[in-house]
Amino acid sequence: MKRIRFSACVLILLMCVTLCCCQSQNPSLTAEYSRSGDIPVYDFYADEITHPENYDKFANAYNDFAANMLININSGKNTVISPYSLYTAMALCANGSSGKTLQSCENAMGDVLRISDINSCHHYLSSRLTSLNMDGGKLKDSNSLWINDNFSVKSQYLQTIVNYYDAEVHRTELAKDGTERINSWINSHTDGEIKNLLSELDDDTLMVLVNTLLFEDDWVTPYNESSVSDGTFNGTNGAENASFMTSNEMLISSADAKGFIKSYKNTPCKFVAILPNEDVSLDEYIRTLSGQKLNALLSSQSGLNRCIASVPQFELRTKIKLRETLEKMGMDSLFKNDANFSALTMNDGLFVSDVLQESFVKVTPSGTKAGAATTVTVDGAMDNSDFPVLEFNRPFLFMIVENEYNLPLFIGTVNSLK
Repeated sequence: MKRIRFSACVLILLMCVTLCCCQSQNPSLTAEYSRSGDIPVYDFYADEITHPENYDKFANAYNDFAANMLININSGKNTVISPYSLYTAMALCANGSSGKTLQSCENAMGDVLRISDINSCHHYLSSRLTSLNMDGGKLKDSNSLWINDNFSVKSQYLQTIVNYYDAEVHRTELAKDGTERINSWINSHTDGEIKNLLSELDDDTLMVLVNTLLFEDDWVTPYNESSVSDGTFNGTNGAENASFMTSNEMLISSADAKGFIKSYKNTPCKFVAILPNEDVSLDEYIRTLSGQKLNALLSSQSGLNRCIASVPQFELRTKIKLRETLEKMGMDSLFKNDANFSALTMNDGLFVSDVLQESFVKVTPSGTKAGAATTVTVDGAMDNSDFPVLEFNRPFLFMIVENEYNLPLFIGTVNSLK
């Protein structure tokens, strides 16, 4: 059986202020919050589901955000990132902003959408991802807000992030025990995959926003032993020995790339691998990406169009600072001393000091029992001789996307297997 694990994508957003803040006098800030009764509760097993208003626009804007994130991070090296985790953490942040600071967030995240649309649409997306999990799969999206003891936060802001993002709200003395508590929370919400991501916090840190995304699932059609063979991957570091997994999959194609889609068994997600044409390098291809281009490629799939896809096993881990990326994406006002966070607090001088993300992906063989039975069912009904062959033996792009609007939860590049 093959199991792919996109494990422990963590986004940490640090908010600091250089001014002294007075002790909060509002006891309600330390009270527990619960989701309001007017927030929609979706039944994704119903015959008909109504999307939030402007969800199509949200999906298009989200795909643009994902493409822009990859373009601004890509460095020609192996990478695995989560647009979903970054988008979620920035939404938590944007809800506390006002004026030009909020406008810059809305422009980067939603194009023509306002923060209220982003909240309602993200709530639908998160609810769908976590609700359509069957036994054997894992897709966990978790958010938390960590507030320094001497910092006052508006109750309306806290209620909003609980309503739409199901965020946990914690108070602590951040400089004293915040690092240990937050790292422990991250560790427990990522099955122990991410440890000690956050370094020591200082007295200027007033709030920390955290998102974790954990994904693990089996293929609908697993690989058996005869589907795995040794080969050569021609990466940026030269020829490397690799173990390739070969299967009959759904073909996707465009003028400058081809790829395949492989479904998961227990979660509403799909694996996508994209191979640029031989006369187009991976870096060149990434520079041309847009949300519209990604969506068009993913939508080109048809049950009648198949391919023989051979992709190597790979394992990646990336830890990056995202401040520069977000500034390039138009959210530079968040990091300036005059950032406007009046929707979050009465205090002045608040700004975002750092944004960190760590992601991990591992694709390895873990057994063949269930896979052998399923493979016989699928492969036995088809003649593979007429299908195009896609050999991912050179740098390629991969994604984990949700299966309704093809929104990327994870994106990565494989330039080398070492």
